[in-house]
Amino acid sequence: MTDSEKLDLILEKVGVLEDEMKSLKRQQMKDTAELKAMDSMIFDEVVRIHEILIRKTSELEKKIG
Repeated sequence: MTDSEKLDLILEKVGVLEDEMKSLKRQQMKDTAELKAMDSMIFDEVVRIHEILIRKTSELEKKIG
């Protein structure tokens, strides 16, 4: 194999690696966006449950006290 052929092979593999890196970056951005959306949903649910617990606690305090 000549030096030119070796160089062509290396450049081809570098191109493949660049494409794979771009794909991984896109996937990471998608995953990050999904996690942020899930984080927001979880936070909203925690707030909702907290409000329910406060109401129930108030109701119990009225019954007891």
